[in-house]
Amino acid sequence: MEFAIGGIVLLVIAVVLFFYNGKMRKRALNIKYYETSRVADVLDIYQQLGENLNGQYKGGIVELVGQGVTNNPLTAEHSGKPALYYRAKKIREYEKRETVRETDINGKLVEKEVIKKGTETVSDNTRYVPFYLQDDSGGQIKINIKGATKHTVRTMNTFKSRSEIGSIDNTTTKGYRYIEDIIPLNARLYVLGQAVEDSGELTIAKPSRDKDVEYIVSTKSEQELIKGAEDASVGYMIGAIFLTVTGIVLIIVGATSGA
Repeated sequence: MEFAIGGIVLLVIAVVLFFYNGKMRKRALNIKYYETSRVADVLDIYQQLGENLNGQYKGGIVELVGQGVTNNPLTAEHSGKPALYYRAKKIREYEKRETVRETDINGKLVEKEVIKKGTETVSDNTRYVPFYLQDDSGGQIKINIKGATKHTVRTMNTFKSRSEIGSIDNTTTKGYRYIEDIIPLNARLYVLGQAVEDSGELTIAKPSRDKDVEYIVSTKSEQELIKGAEDASVGYMIGAIFLTVTGIVLIIVGATSGA
């Protein structure tokens, strides 16, 4: 019975891996399919077609590469760097003294004191500001980062020791880990999304017309994104096939052993 249950669990995991394999393949194909546009050309199309649509302009999917700029950048929480977006986490790392019961070599139940390590997220803050993408065409276009798959730059992953002994729950805080990921001010960005009018301004946002296209705002280049997606797709496929075969074998073993 245990073999069959284990086999079913592996098949479920395999299905999840097949799903992510498809997602990564689709990401790579979309990035390859769309050609990079100039910001000025996207703005020109909007000015020709959108001015009589009373804010209802919904353009096509566009791929853009440029510099992320704003006059009001954030100050990243841990590093203090100027940013368009950041996620900052503070994680407490601790040790807890516990008493457990174990059976010794003579079969006698004894109590033993052990120390277990653990972590606790103290804070997890995400912030972003409206910003613009500009390229060498001279144009600027607003980016609404909400709903985007974001590829960021890690600016901090630092552990700071600080011993604090808890008097109630027998825990000792060993210190705090600070993790921070940002999209830096003036970073070169790859953007794949839909051109729409938002509050009277042309904006790149999450696609509503073609929902098969993943909205991407990334500090990685187009080539890096394609390679990363293709490599991930292969890895997911290999894992899915292996787990499928192993799961089927376990189910067969469980069925035959229980017969």
